[in-house]
Amino acid sequence: MTSITKTKITLPVLIVATIFAITIVSFSPINASAEYDQFSIPEISGTITIDDGYDDYSDDVKIALSVAMAVSENSVENGKAMWGKLDVVQGFLVYKIGVLANDDVFHKVVVDAGNGEALYVSDGVSKDNWKHSQQSDSDSNKKWKDHYSDLTPEEREIKKQQWGEVKDAFFALSIDERAKMIMHFMSMKVQWESLSDEERDAQKQEMKLMMQELLPLSVEEKTQKLRDFVNSL
Repeated sequence: MTSITKTKITLPVLIVATIFAITIVSFSPINASAEYDQFSIPEISGTITIDDGYDDYSDDVKIALSVAMAVSENSVENGKAMWGKLDVVQGFLVYKIGVLANDDVFHKVVVDAGNGEALYVSDGVSKDNWKHSQQSDSDSNKKWKDHYSDLTPEEREIKKQQWGEVKDAFFALSIDERAKMIMHFMSMKVQWESLSDEERDAQKQEMKLMMQELLPLSVEEKTQKLRDFVNSL
């Protein structure tokens, strides 16, 4: 199993590209100022204890991310797991999974990394009720306008629709496919700090080109494009 280290992930207030936002947030007009970790998790009891200062969990985890995602989806009505990470909560090894339900209502689910039990399922939170959401939405709208300043308002709305279709295409993938993509992007994020400026610029350019090709496609074509990407990993 690939070595897994701690990393902090943010959730976009405007959920338009789901897991893709983890990597492309720097390359697309998506606001990512709302912190996923703002949820307060009550006392839990897991099956795998992790000592303080221990960063590599590879030999301790007993279930795959895809299993934790499936458990999370079964814990939220009409839920779709959009991303997740392995982490330590209150000294126990768990998966933190972000689940999106109807009307873009977000839930956080904590799953035991040993036996797959759902240890915590948050109440649903709409994107309009995120901490600092009013300021975040204002910043997000400005970012959209700045990024697409050469487009008319109508053309910018089309872009937003296209980004929303990326979400639909991602959720059309199987849990195994989504989990594989998540792990790939998590690995990229961990490695980001070790890259040179030239390597970072090259990755940004590669992602921009990928999204330029992806956005105009239909949802079905987007789904196939994402599936081809997953199969290439």
